[in-house]
Amino acid sequence: TSCMRRFFLAGSASFAALAGAAPVMAIPARSRSGETADSPQQPAMPRMAPPYDKATINMIGPRPGYTPHIGTLVTMLTWMEQAVLMPTRGLKQADLDFLLDKNANTIGALMLHLTATEVLYQRMTFNNENFEKLPADYVAKWGPAMDLGDAGRASIKGHDIGFYQDALREAREKTLAEFAKRDDAWLLAPLKEPGWGGGPINYYCYWFHVCEHISHHAGQIDLLIKRLPGAKPDGSAG
Repeated sequence: TSCMRRFFLAGSASFAALAGAAPVMAIPARSRSGETADSPQQPAMPRMAPPYDKATINMIGPRPGYTPHIGTLVTMLTWMEQAVLMPTRGLKQADLDFLLDKNANTIGALMLHLTATEVLYQRMTFNNENFEKLPADYVAKWGPAMDLGDAGRASIKGHDIGFYQDALREAREKTLAEFAKRDDAWLLAPLKEPGWGGGPINYYCYWFHVCEHISHHAGQIDLLIKRLPGAKPDGSAG
């Protein structure tokens, strides 16, 4: 619908951040889940929704429990989830609430924005909801996270990293449970409504958009991390 196009084409250009340097973080000995640190420099990865597995994370393709195309999409979504969770896992509340300038979004707000996007696409694809205006119940819970800007800056703050990790994981767990109930015919079939640009669209495109949307904002998060107070140059791109 026009609502879908408006919200997500606009959301792909939420704000721009400048390149900079990597922060110095206080590293806990154990993660929230009680796991030991991956290395002396990094806390352990937060708990992720299955099918995260170090042995298979870099193998994009079908997965047990899903039809082949859905499983392949699941591996892409899982791989991209790391791009947000890994660089943010050692951030403190002050880092998550840091504003680069008056027009920027915080790292915490961007993480919650990714959750809000996934929840909305769940409703559009799994519940077959089609709306020109976002539902009131969705706006009440997710409006500031979806819109970002002034609403996000005013209300999304004061949370630790676990709040954002849990929100992302809970949304993803629901996505995976719903994917397991469906097949490739559902994923690939052209929908009645036109897609972005007016041509046909399928649910695979919708969910690939969720995946590339994570990539877009993961890049912004990475740039913001390198602009945190106390950051040190690391010489990496971005």
